[in-house]
Amino acid sequence: MGRMEILTGVERRRDWSDDEKLSILQEAADPDARIADVARRHDIKPQQIYTWRRKFAAEQAEPMVSFLPVALMATGASDEAEHPTPTDKPAGKRSARPMRIEIGCKGGRVLKVEANIAPDVLKALIRSVEDA
Repeated sequence: MGRMEILTGVERRRDWSDDEKLSILQEAADPDARIADVARRHDIKPQQIYTWRRKFAAEQAEPMVSFLPVALMATGASDEAEHPTPTDKPAGKRSARPMRIEIGCKGGRVLKVEANIAPDVLKALIRSVEDA
């Protein structure tokens, strides 16, 4: 019969710092790296790398406001937009109809707001529409 070794005591648990975890994740993110090889080098299970990825992705998933391309379109009801205004027409007689902005959001939703809306209110509206 061969030699047998019995291990007793507390199971070995390592406490990885966030910097160590990020270092291992960066190594695993290399296009030529295999997760199994990286895990073997650091004596961890490959699933641990995937768990750390999800953890750090969730921590960094703050709502991000980004700018989208905007196109100005004339509506069929407004013929004044197609014709230039004469120079002798007084500036005070413009249309009293407020300007509106249409913003295309995620999922095909469209947000229509007045052009003079406060930027912080607009930001909150966009976030709420995209989170819905």
